[in-house]
Amino acid sequence: MKKKAALLALALFIVGWPGKTGAEPANLQRIIDEAPVNSEVRLAAGTYKGPLMIDKPITIIGGKGVVIDGQKNGTVITVEADHVSISGLTIKQSGKGAQEAGLLLKKVKQAKIRNNWFDNVQYGIYIRGGGRHVITGNTISSYTGHFSTRGNGIHLLSTNENKLTNNTIKQVQDGVYIDDSSDNLLKGNRISDSRYALHFMFSAQNRAESNQLSNNITGIMAMNSSGIKIEENRLEQHVNYRGYGVLIYETEDVQLLRNKVLYNHNGLSLQTAKAVLMEENEIAGNYIGITTEGENRNIQMRRNRMEGNLIQTKLSGQSFFLDDGQSGNYWDDYRSYDLDGDGIGEVPYKSASGYSQLLYRYPHLQFYFESPAMHVWQSVEKLFSLKGEEDGTDRYPLVNNVHKEAPSYMSLLFICAGAAGGLLYFIQQRRRRET
Repeated sequence: MKKKAALLALALFIVGWPGKTGAEPANLQRIIDEAPVNSEVRLAAGTYKGPLMIDKPITIIGGKGVVIDGQKNGTVITVEADHVSISGLTIKQSGKGAQEAGLLLKKVKQAKIRNNWFDNVQYGIYIRGGGRHVITGNTISSYTGHFSTRGNGIHLLSTNENKLTNNTIKQVQDGVYIDDSSDNLLKGNRISDSRYALHFMFSAQNRAESNQLSNNITGIMAMNSSGIKIEENRLEQHVNYRGYGVLIYETEDVQLLRNKVLYNHNGLSLQTAKAVLMEENEIAGNYIGITTEGENRNIQMRRNRMEGNLIQTKLSGQSFFLDDGQSGNYWDDYRSYDLDGDGIGEVPYKSASGYSQLLYRYPHLQFYFESPAMHVWQSVEKLFSLKGEEDGTDRYPLVNNVHKEAPSYMSLLFICAGAAGGLLYFIQQRRRRET
């Protein structure tokens, strides 16, 4: 009998719409207030008026044509209960005040926010306190206008252990903003046309994996944080003069692994960073590949590929790079030989050329890029040891095994033999003339 009564109560809160043209949808706030704890509310197509408050664990399921309109009045949906699930809704027109959002999770735990559309909202999803939420498959955009007038797509404040996966975020201030929050996973998200795609502030032990970040001012900004793992992301087309694929500022214990940092103004920048590992990243097609400022300590760079950057490095301040004595990085402008076949060039690679430093300060000098004069200048530089040059030196540069310019042992023997023969012939001719 109790089971039948529970099923009947549940059925009462599956909201159907009779399809009468011009009729108003039901009062959704009243339906939520009257819904039993842990019940499921299914909404038929229509526009429901907000703002709404959810203060009990329930599941709200929408679908095509289900719209929650905040009428530009505060936050559209506020959740103040654990174990709330919301899916399939179009949530639009929040207020434009500070911290007003499409959805606010206020000091709650274990919400599931899946496959919703947020349009014309100041903030998309604002999470304040609590944690262990699943935020997946949502599409978020803010109001039109300059990014400084918008809120963030997903804002994490003092919240831990959240999973943000496969969300699409565009035209906001920061795609995902992480403030005083730890142990969060950001995976498979697509963020574009914003200021910073991912912005870490005063946070620890967070992971960013397999995200696609493009056409923002900066892809990943990490400031005053620690313990960040940045792995297998694609960061491209951040071409603003002050734009970066990745910028690490006063942050420590960072791992940058197998990322593609492509076609940015600045690929990767370290600014007073500590304990940073950069391994197997592709940094290619950028105006400047790697920049450093301030004092950077315990920086490890190995097995990265530096290709097609107009300027490979722009180094200033003091940077203390470590090496494992076994392998460095691949630089596409490196020219040397691998005589012992260990995959490492015999001559250290020096990236901080005088031309690249001048080019950073005087951009008009790029007119002379790859000119004969620049080749002569760079060749002469290699003959002399300049003060501070070791800061831009890779002592174990990798040689591409399929690089056509890397000759075999036999060809090297022929080259040496030919040079020796030519020298002997020159000496003999000189002696004949003297006699």
